[in-house]
Amino acid sequence: MHLADIDQISNNGESLLHKARALSKIALTFFLLSSFIIANDFVRLGCLMAILFLLFILGKIPLKQVVHLALYPAFFSIIFALISAQQSWRLGIVVIMKAVGAALTMLLLITTTPYIDIFALLSLFIPNLLVDIFLFTYRSFFILFHKIQNLIKSIRLRGGYKPFNLWVNLKSVAGILGVLIMHSFEMSERMYKVYTLRGYKGKIPLTVEIFPLKAIDYIMIITGAVILVGTVIPWRI
Repeated sequence: MHLADIDQISNNGESLLHKARALSKIALTFFLLSSFIIANDFVRLGCLMAILFLLFILGKIPLKQVVHLALYPAFFSIIFALISAQQSWRLGIVVIMKAVGAALTMLLLITTTPYIDIFALLSLFIPNLLVDIFLFTYRSFFILFHKIQNLIKSIRLRGGYKPFNLWVNLKSVAGILGVLIMHSFEMSERMYKVYTLRGYKGKIPLTVEIFPLKAIDYIMIITGAVILVGTVIPWRI
């Protein structure tokens, strides 16, 4: 999936989630991310994942087009999962579930909310420079994502992926990360020159409507708060 596809889903969706204000969806995202950070067992993480998929269904988001994006955080979290698995295999799986859950949470936000609305709301609370950085990073992410796809295809075609050879796979991952870092530096310099030539003066003007909140907005905020509280309190099973 590319940036144009996500923009099309977020701008043209007709579900209740699409009609809600950006404020309520960012609040829900905050509660869900906090829940994934706090949860440390299979039951809680499994329940959070089920809630996320239910929200994707309610938002009428085509899962086939977005779910594969969550596999990349899972792929890069394998290294940390292997380190945690030395203590317990359960910890390794928990690390991967946290990474995938956080990725799906952000995908839910950007596929139901135009990114301009997200950053316009953030501009009310944080410095404009940071908002501009987020804007540039958001667009750069999809460029780098396309680069990752090409690198993975190249590694597979050249025999760099071995299903039963962990050392070779780790070397391939390290090579991908190195290439991405170099490409990121080159891309940042190129973007700086492009925006400077177009008259960028350190601020992109953004506006967003916050009020009045609708019933769906209150429902989403309360739901997110309930999910977070349910994650924090101890369960008796």
